[in-house]
Amino acid sequence: MVKLIALVLLAAATPAWSAEPPAWSIDYAKSRISFVAEQAGAKFPGRFERFEADVHFDPKALANSFAVVRVATSSVATDDADRDSILRGDGWFESDKHDDARFEARAFEAVASGYRAQGALTIGEKSMPVVFEFQLTDLGLVGSCDLDRLSLGLGLGDWADEKWIGRRVHVDVVVARNH
Repeated sequence: MVKLIALVLLAAATPAWSAEPPAWSIDYAKSRISFVAEQAGAKFPGRFERFEADVHFDPKALANSFAVVRVATSSVATDDADRDSILRGDGWFESDKHDDARFEARAFEAVASGYRAQGALTIGEKSMPVVFEFQLTDLGLVGSCDLDRLSLGLGLGDWADEKWIGRRVHVDVVVARNH
């Protein structure tokens, strides 16, 4: 009887095993990563045309959810060939050296507006914490975050003056799921 009680108490004290949520099947044709930045006081839109996302998210298993997004920085497009070339080059993304920006989130929480993922964005040698807020939709998820380009080492030297290039970059993300 003592052994049975000990087993029951041990089972009650042991957290339930829970697996990671299954991977989302991403519909890349409907997904996008876009941004708005500022040049000489005027806002301009841009996007990344190639990225991969490994999303394992379930609102019922937040502690086990995670996401890793890899963006090909060479796929930056702002509909201005000169600006795109500069963004891919030295002092910016340096796509010829490291054509991979990586966002990894392993901490998720429910908030009034939906969900919040806390993670890190790494571009080249620089990494910074990022808070990404999102909502679940019939499509998948829709969210956004704000980045400080100078903290990521983007646009240093002649480009560091915020008078010409704004420091803040707003990023919008849509991750569509295949259902």
